[in-house]
Amino acid sequence: MDIKKIYKFNRAIIGLVALGPFIAYFLYVYLSAMDFFKVIQLLCYVGAFLIILYRSDKNKIVFPPYLLFYLFFIFYEFYSAFIQLDREFKLIYLFSNRLIGGFLIMFIIENIRIPGVYFERILKVSRIILIIAIAVILVQQVVNPNFYLRTDLVDQMHLTTGSEDRLLSIYSWLGLLSIGFSFVPIFLLVVEDSEKRERRGTMIWILAGLMFALLCKSRWVMVYSSLVFVIYYLNHKKNILKKLRFFAILPVVLLVGYVSLESAGVEIDRIIENRVLEKNKGGLTKGSASTRLLAFEAFDRFFWDNPVFGVGNIKYGMGGTGRQDYKLERFLAGKSSQIHVGYLSLFYMYGVTGGILFITFLVLLLSKLYKDARYTGRWAPFLGFLGFGLANFTLVEFSVLEMGLIITFAANKYFVQSKQQMELA
Repeated sequence: MDIKKIYKFNRAIIGLVALGPFIAYFLYVYLSAMDFFKVIQLLCYVGAFLIILYRSDKNKIVFPPYLLFYLFFIFYEFYSAFIQLDREFKLIYLFSNRLIGGFLIMFIIENIRIPGVYFERILKVSRIILIIAIAVILVQQVVNPNFYLRTDLVDQMHLTTGSEDRLLSIYSWLGLLSIGFSFVPIFLLVVEDSEKRERRGTMIWILAGLMFALLCKSRWVMVYSSLVFVIYYLNHKKNILKKLRFFAILPVVLLVGYVSLESAGVEIDRIIENRVLEKNKGGLTKGSASTRLLAFEAFDRFFWDNPVFGVGNIKYGMGGTGRQDYKLERFLAGKSSQIHVGYLSLFYMYGVTGGILFITFLVLLLSKLYKDARYTGRWAPFLGFLGFGLANFTLVEFSVLEMGLIITFAANKYFVQSKQQMELA
């Protein structure tokens, strides 16, 4: 098979990811609730196999160290589930375990070429999807919180009670955490691209993205989105006049946005009080933020029982029971569903052995993306994945198989590739 056809097949997979919320909707509604990422994972097996099968001296396999440690972590999770916890292996786990999908698609991106025309098309589609996502979350906030919401979530009270609870825009079809990991990295990418090309409307993009983060009512998404200011600083750190102009205009733009949303029926003050500060629940120390404090207590009490290999992913892992182990469940007493700090949960479930494997993967990946950013001058991919690392201080997510992360990782490959071509020209 021609290597160009292999590249084209794998680029098509990334194209499907870029259209994720709508393809996922079609698969869920019209094809018996078929999971979008399982389909992507199946295609990634094919794409990765073709790359390996048709490798040559001209097209050598690229396999960076960070991928090796991610692979080791995946192997360790399988060891934990099927040897340590003595569960029965099922073939479906090869498609439902999103760690594998994340590994495969990163391997694919490392081993293909991304043409400029293709990248521009992906970027154009991404801008359109951001606009749709912003429009949909406004409809959910003002008109109907169940609009375009995945049907099995419609009756869950915490998703339908309006301004105090979370909205998922178009991303519920991808997963509950996808609103952050799908929207924010692409938001950073689009803002930086607008800045680099000196297009008008950058301030509007920033305002719209921050408004989206506020309306979704997830604190971690709000913090994640604030990395857009780092984007702006890094792209203008030598241009003091432009930075001063930006920070002079920003308060005016935010005020206009606030007044506009309030006039449209969006209760911004109530969102800030009840979702950000949790005044209706007694403040941050008694609301959902308190589950992070509880996580440290739980970790200190139970980690030392199995510090080397961990207890395994009993509730959510492959063949999971749907319930925590009895000791942890009794300690949490319904206040939280798990140890709600990603790194604590990582070491609790997989011990020092698995924890070090994942942390090494993440450090090597961020190190690579940081070096690439310094080389290309494009910081959105690095900051998108840095946000993934920071998010695990407040939630639990170890897979990079998320729409926004994949698109920005592909963008990073294009930026590096383009810079190298410019130096050779």
